[in-house]
Amino acid sequence: MMTIKIKNLVLLFIVCDAYCQENAEITCTSMKEEIQILREELRVLKKETDSENMALRQELGAVKKELQLIKDGSKNEEKRFLADGEIDFETTVMKLEQDVKMLTDGIGSTYVRWGRTTCPGNTTVIYKGFMGGNAYTDNGGPANYLCLPDDPTWAKYQDGIQNEGNKIYGSEYEHHGTNFNPFPQNMKDEDIPCAVCSTKRPLNIMVPARTSCYTGWHLEYTGYLMTIKSDKPAAGEYVCIDDHPEAIPHGTANTNGNVMYLVEAVCGTLPCLPYVNGRELACSVCSK
Repeated sequence: MMTIKIKNLVLLFIVCDAYCQENAEITCTSMKEEIQILREELRVLKKETDSENMALRQELGAVKKELQLIKDGSKNEEKRFLADGEIDFETTVMKLEQDVKMLTDGIGSTYVRWGRTTCPGNTTVIYKGFMGGNAYTDNGGPANYLCLPDDPTWAKYQDGIQNEGNKIYGSEYEHHGTNFNPFPQNMKDEDIPCAVCSTKRPLNIMVPARTSCYTGWHLEYTGYLMTIKSDKPAAGEYVCIDDHPEAIPHGTANTNGNVMYLVEAVCGTLPCLPYVNGRELACSVCSK
């Protein structure tokens, strides 16, 4: 539209100039003034046209650039991603993930697998050895059990029993013999091994009276709850003996020492149901 207007002004200028030349007797002053005004308007129009053309050319260039980006697809999208500086954010996230991984790789927990010389699944054996504790006839001393390594080393010592402190004995399986045996084979009077296991999971618990773990926890092993017999003077600790136990291979002599019995539920203050009077309790070791 603006181009047509400019053409009309130019044509009018030519016609007016010719008319003045052919009619010299007519005063053309007013017409010349109008022509001058038209010239000024023409100059302004040209300037506006040039500005509009420049804007159009810039807009066209931007459109062409955008079309080129679309055609280039993911490659140019990646370049635009880099140009936006978002690569710094991605690098930071990757570094944080690596830092977290390094920290979590060093986190874990340990537990004792009573009754076995190996550790389950992806866990690692720290050491294996023999279960030990107080003699069942002792009136004093600690109640907890220890997993004694099978390769002890010694500091200062004096051989011979001095009877001035406490003693530690190996542990034996003691169940009801022919009355009830929860294990795949007869383990009565067999000596109990153990293994200290390391897992990458930072938490572990022993859950009594359960053969499985609660939601979100991983089962390390399951077994039976065992401890010292209630009519013996020594104190004992409740531990979870693996339900497929091994024995230390040096005989089945009934030497007693520290002895382990199954644990039965007793109704009264312990509600029945869900517990059953006289039923042997299972257990599970769980990690998370």
